[in-house]
Amino acid sequence: MNIQTNPNKIEQTSAGFPLVTEAPIRSNFLPEDRLRALGVALAKGEVKDLFGLAPFEFQARIRDSAKKILEVYRSTNAAQAKGETITPAAQWLLDNNYLVEETIFQVKRDLPRRFYRQLPTLTLGDRTVLPRAFVVAWSYVEHSDSSVSANMFKAIVEGFQSVEPMKIGELWALPSLLRFVLIENLRRIAVRVDRTRQMRHIANEVADRVLATDDNADRTR
Repeated sequence: MNIQTNPNKIEQTSAGFPLVTEAPIRSNFLPEDRLRALGVALAKGEVKDLFGLAPFEFQARIRDSAKKILEVYRSTNAAQAKGETITPAAQWLLDNNYLVEETIFQVKRDLPRRFYRQLPTLTLGDRTVLPRAFVVAWSYVEHSDSSVSANMFKAIVEGFQSVEPMKIGELWALPSLLRFVLIENLRRIAVRVDRTRQMRHIANEVADRVLATDDNADRTR
């Protein structure tokens, strides 16, 4: 049997290669003391940008995230039903999708468009203007590997407030903004996991076609 990598055989696969996905919101992990220092730096305007952030409309983004996560949930569920191997990350989504849907509902309910737009803003080093509380929430997720720790989140908030005290509305919005960023990160990870599954499926399909073609060729010799 002669295994070849013939491009013509690859083109015969039933699906195209999935598009490149957004990177997860993940930078270097910071302990509590450094998160507190980061909060200070954010309040002083010393942070240039937020890792992985691109322009978006808040309500539109949370709706789109809900749609993307549901698509991945359905495709993963269908793949599992067909007997495909499911990664632990994909299994987590299958087991906890109801919690994800509940969290998305809470964000939509607690952060209506008008309220979000009224939150006090700050300007990052790259001239991006964002609600201060949103910047704190995003920075926390970026430097905590999406772990939810009351003490760690408190550290970055306290650091910020040691320079610029937050208003009551901002403090009230913080939990929902944190949920938003966690959902944003889940969306990115879920899409990436699904892309990996699709790529694995395509690779298996290509291998099956190559092996079948070469086996037939060997038998005709």
